[in-house]
Amino acid sequence: MKKIFFVLLAMSSIGRMAALAQTVQPTQPAIKLEVWSPSPSLHSIDARYAKESAVILLDQRRVEYTDQTKGDMVMYKTVHRIVRLNDDKGIESFNKIYLGVTDNSDIVDIRARTILPNGKIIEIDKQNIKDLKEEDGNMYKIFAMEGLEKGAEVEYYYTFKRPAVFFGREQLQAGFPVLSSRLEILTPQRLHFELKGYNCAARVTDTVLNDKRQFATELDTISGVEDEKYAAYEADLERIEYKLSYNTAVNNGIVRLFTWNELAKRIYTVYGTFNEKELKSTDELIRHNGWGQLGSEPAKIIAVENFLKKKIATREDINSDNAENIEWIVKNSIASNRGVLRLYAAIYKELAIEAQIVMSCDRSKSVIDKSFENWNSTSEFLLYFPAEKKFLAPTLTETRYPWIDPLWGATDALFCKTTTIGTFTTAIAEIRPVPLEDYTASFSTVDSKLSLNASLDTLLVDMKLGYGGYSAGSYRAAYTLSNPEEQRTFIKNMAKFGTNSENIVSSKIENGDFESYNENKPFTFEATIKASELLENAGNKLLVKIGEVIGNQTEMYQEKPRQFPVMMSYPHTEERTIELVIPDGYMIKNANDLIIHNDHSENGEITMGFSSDYKIEGNLLKVHVIEQYRKVSYPLGDYDIFKKVINTAADFNKIVLVLEKKQ
Repeated sequence: MKKIFFVLLAMSSIGRMAALAQTVQPTQPAIKLEVWSPSPSLHSIDARYAKESAVILLDQRRVEYTDQTKGDMVMYKTVHRIVRLNDDKGIESFNKIYLGVTDNSDIVDIRARTILPNGKIIEIDKQNIKDLKEEDGNMYKIFAMEGLEKGAEVEYYYTFKRPAVFFGREQLQAGFPVLSSRLEILTPQRLHFELKGYNCAARVTDTVLNDKRQFATELDTISGVEDEKYAAYEADLERIEYKLSYNTAVNNGIVRLFTWNELAKRIYTVYGTFNEKELKSTDELIRHNGWGQLGSEPAKIIAVENFLKKKIATREDINSDNAENIEWIVKNSIASNRGVLRLYAAIYKELAIEAQIVMSCDRSKSVIDKSFENWNSTSEFLLYFPAEKKFLAPTLTETRYPWIDPLWGATDALFCKTTTIGTFTTAIAEIRPVPLEDYTASFSTVDSKLSLNASLDTLLVDMKLGYGGYSAGSYRAAYTLSNPEEQRTFIKNMAKFGTNSENIVSSKIENGDFESYNENKPFTFEATIKASELLENAGNKLLVKIGEVIGNQTEMYQEKPRQFPVMMSYPHTEERTIELVIPDGYMIKNANDLIIHNDHSENGEITMGFSSDYKIEGNLLKVHVIEQYRKVSYPLGDYDIFKKVINTAADFNKIVLVLEKKQ
């Protein structure tokens, strides 16, 4: 919804700029056509690529803008690829070509063929375009390739037509190496685009030929990279972003187009201005709920959010034009995401609470660049309260102030800061980070007390799991938003954490409601569980799988060198306290296995680490474990240290205590 909205913002600004689009005679526009060799042959490639499942020999993309008869513009996008297939994985990856269209009428041209190792060429019929419905419910057009075998090459190109969008992003890197990549932007001569490379060095050329301006950049030998654990894979891939920045037909081309300030003004116009009827409905809602009588600003912020997220159904698929009108929303208790954000803004405005609209992004996928105004990078709505220095996510049902989706934080965002000159109020842009809450506020805890039954064949586990801050989000949502049957399954899965058993004697959940989020009351699960799975008898020895009590742990081993820096969803701590009642007549032979210290410090302060220790008091073993990650990211140079900490937790998970009878 957000990106579509910003496309509309861009188009609306175009409508007010004389000569950004120019009327032409009603003839078919002459666009650049792709070269299709009449006699293709297999390419020679370096032997170092022999073990790659597929090698992209050519990846050529072109976006061409043309004027239309009614004074608007359209864009034609062309993708041309040649791919060598070396094994079954490569064949599977390219036996279907996904097209960026949902309607056949948008396809201007398409060709595809397979070139077999023996030189035979199989041309693919254009009628092979089929519909494919994916798990996300969306329909896609696919082009089925034929005759694929190892050593073959696939070549295809397609061109499709779209309404003009003046921002773009082309991801050039993925799982397979690319030997040659080229991106072209063709426009009427008056339009000037800017291109910027991310995670790569892109040299851009600007040429004019036959009244068309061409911006182009080429990248060679792009390595194939696979997704990695704890990485911002999509955001770290090599890509080119582009935007329209100048139009020489307006103000001699000296006024920069689509700036961050312009976006902030438009956002304020849409979300920060209201008519009299809307404000009247807002005031009535405030009086009815008594929000104006609450004592503090945080109390008002919280009360409004809890009410709206309980009472107003928010959906993306509402077609009614009224879904953005506050009067209609209040009456019908349903809104689009855009409408509910307007309602939040109106309420806080009438309560005299300064609330800045913030446009952030998912940092695992993209960045908001202060020096390069790609409006499509701004994809996630937040509200910022300067007096409290806290955030609220109005479109996320499962979060509560001051907690947001952590991937929307620890990254730069567009803050729409209101300013008033006389009687005129608007907003100016400020690009700065969205800070996350302190690492100490996001935690998971395990408090488990273990004892053996009389026959020494089962462990009785009294367990209490706690989750706070960002760590609580997924658990609270999974439980609270589920039906009774799903909640029973949730409880079984929670009980299996650290016990591998579903033999539940009793259980309870506390602070499962979303309102507990505001005060960061931990979501807690308490249970008594019979867990024979944690105990083995080996002759006169008892084997207690005490390491499994902390739950399954991630292990990090990879054959290929690490490609990307480490990204955490959020800084946090994981603390575990385990007590084991040692049966009479037994002693622990290998208790010192529980002593592990692997902490990493910078400037005298721990940044990440895993540490465990124990003590024995009479017949009671007490184990304390603390695992912590105080930063949201770690440089590539620290990866081996990070991996060691992660694997240390996995090593603890494998610890089995040996209990022997005393001599």
